[in-house]
Amino acid sequence: MRILMQNRPDAYERPGGDTIQMDRTIRALREAGHDVDLSLEAEPDLGGGTSTTSTADTARGGTVKYALVYLFNLTTPGWTAQQARNALRRGVPYVLSSVYWDLESAVPWRAYEFPRNVARAVLPRLAIRALKAIRSGSRQDERALQCEILAGARCVFPNSTAERDHLLASFPTIPRDKFVVVLNGVDPPAMQATGAGGYYLCAGAIGPRKNQLNLVRAFERLDRERLLIVGNAAHGCERYLKAVVRAAPPNVEFRSAVPHAEMTTLLADAKALVQPSYIETPGLSAMEAAAMGVPIVVSNVPPVYACFGDLGFYCDPGNPDSIVDACRAAGRAGQRDGRAFAEQHDWRRVLAPMVKRVEASVRFG
Repeated sequence: MRILMQNRPDAYERPGGDTIQMDRTIRALREAGHDVDLSLEAEPDLGGGTSTTSTADTARGGTVKYALVYLFNLTTPGWTAQQARNALRRGVPYVLSSVYWDLESAVPWRAYEFPRNVARAVLPRLAIRALKAIRSGSRQDERALQCEILAGARCVFPNSTAERDHLLASFPTIPRDKFVVVLNGVDPPAMQATGAGGYYLCAGAIGPRKNQLNLVRAFERLDRERLLIVGNAAHGCERYLKAVVRAAPPNVEFRSAVPHAEMTTLLADAKALVQPSYIETPGLSAMEAAAMGVPIVVSNVPPVYACFGDLGFYCDPGNPDSIVDACRAAGRAGQRDGRAFAEQHDWRRVLAPMVKRVEASVRFG
């Protein structure tokens, strides 16, 4: 059948874990024999072609091009809701990879830079949500849009059982059987860890959720160790990046985001990867590191622990001393054999349930 994949408009300008998930999902569906197109528009043309399945009915008097629309990202509801409405208006069903966590509940006000931390401490959550809606140009409350997107989806694919349970708790009107857990994956690594560089590595977008501010504070105590932070400011977090740079001791180095091949080399040479995020579902950079045999320092939150189990060195993201202790333990551990983890979490293996459910969503409605 013919499928249209959709995501936020800056998915490639500001690539993140959802970008990698989207690309691997496209590859898996194509390998299963389906035609997959990609559009980052809010309201692409879904009509004027010929459907490849009888369940994609005519819309507005004409035939439709697509049997299914596949949406990404419940965290950009203003954009995703337009895509969902466009699909339903054209009579095309859609499924959703949610990539979701309620960041207002997961990220404490202390995680933000001054003066945003003060505003987060004194403003009620409803006021913060209203300000976010105004800034995004949406006239509707973010939570209402998210509920609308979930309600209209044929199927929702959370990245972990913890994310599924979080969605069920946050949106109790959505039926449980609509959710099918599809784990994050990794590609077979091009190399295994050497640790030759001797540095700790933090890779990814720089922002309060990723918690680099507490990380650089931890490395004030780890003054004989080197920390390399690779990444650009997350959307709207330029001021946070400046605060992190100001707070960083001399043993912390910063680099802008690098191509994936270069990141693989940086990972292989690292003493450990450090990802003390307040929430991950889980993080793809930590998964890639584990597949290469790099020791990983991660936060003790449900989606992360469920993925890594005994492989991780766990910290409390709100406590720099806890980050210090976990980094020291990871540094003493040395490199491991990551091949078993890589095989267990191979993208082709973990995406197989998604392919089956996508086909069933169209075939049986």
